[in-house]
Amino acid sequence: MKRKVKKYKLAAAAAAFLVTAVTACLVFYYSTQHSLALNGDQEITIGLYGVYEEKGARASLGGKDASDQVKTEGEVDSSKPGEYIIKYSIEGMSLERKVTVLDKMNPEITLKGEEEMTMKLGERFSEPGWEARDSSGRDITAEVEVSDTDFKKAGEHFVEYTARDSSGNRTMIRRKVEVEPNPGLDSPGLPICMYHYVYNKEDPPEDLNKRYGNYISSADLEEELKWLNEEGYYYPTWQEVRDYVDGKLILPDKSIVLCFDDGALSFLENGIPVLEAQKVPATCFMITSSDGENKVSKYRSSYVDYESHSHNMHRAGGNIGHGGIFTAISREEGLADLKESIRICGSGDAFAYPFGDYNDSSRSMVEEAGFLCAVTTQYGKAEPGDDPLLLPRVRMVMGQSLEKFKSAVEP
Repeated sequence: MKRKVKKYKLAAAAAAFLVTAVTACLVFYYSTQHSLALNGDQEITIGLYGVYEEKGARASLGGKDASDQVKTEGEVDSSKPGEYIIKYSIEGMSLERKVTVLDKMNPEITLKGEEEMTMKLGERFSEPGWEARDSSGRDITAEVEVSDTDFKKAGEHFVEYTARDSSGNRTMIRRKVEVEPNPGLDSPGLPICMYHYVYNKEDPPEDLNKRYGNYISSADLEEELKWLNEEGYYYPTWQEVRDYVDGKLILPDKSIVLCFDDGALSFLENGIPVLEAQKVPATCFMITSSDGENKVSKYRSSYVDYESHSHNMHRAGGNIGHGGIFTAISREEGLADLKESIRICGSGDAFAYPFGDYNDSSRSMVEEAGFLCAVTTQYGKAEPGDDPLLLPRVRMVMGQSLEKFKSAVEP
């Protein structure tokens, strides 16, 4: 009997030892396979307006790097002295970092002149100056780094001044600059090119010589697009065009907008492949009553934006210009037409007047419909100060040489 009790005790002790060993192994496995550690020091001190660099934390889950899953909470406002806590957490584990912002700058920067300035877009920024010293009093004014002051957009901007000392401390302060729109901005002008139909030279259409020279071969189009890309041309959006003519944006001198009017199959089938091959964006001004819904759906492309050339106003009925009906139609009919075309195109950024005809009434309807821009057939480049709803264009014609194209669009 005593032997049996002893055996049971030995078995129980062995089982207890085994459980303890397994538990210890699990704890060891967990502690080595799951971890969270700070990158950098746990406590950091910076001067007023000091530059705090968030170094984050590194983590491991199941022996695999999970640093990108660490949740970081808290931020440091170095413009206000005090203590800030940054928390890092993942899978039940958490750590904290304390950042202390002193009440003095180190190094110290002093701005000359006003801390808030106003200027017009396109004007040269008149720098009032600054001074800087490190903690030992050494003049480091000449070593201060200043951010770009060549502002390209109207609105609120900041000039940043950054000073460094030999110990690696950095201070960064900012001067606020309000840049006002400038409709009188000097500019070489923006060519908004007006194309129509695109054909294949090996299979020319029957009406090639009867469509007022509105055709261009796919080969000639490709040559022009290649040249634009080689020259580094920029292709602005219609919002950027609007901001440009409103004097709120400076576009690169080499900027251009390409438009194809009507939404004819010749462009959709022969022109879009060229645009896609050269990766050049363009606008197709679609007459949406001419199978517009099907065309927009079938010929959808990341390089083509479909915009309105009206729904069913590309027809006779007026007595202005080419006699388009838009100048004579009622306001109710005109707005209904524009809204239908916007629905089908899926965008209301830009509008092309049918036949280029317009009057005060049609312009007013275009504005009420909410278009950002509208283009006419008046020849010329768009410039700051132009009416955004009556923009001129540069007509592209059949048989034009590459040299003629260059002369028409170059700054």
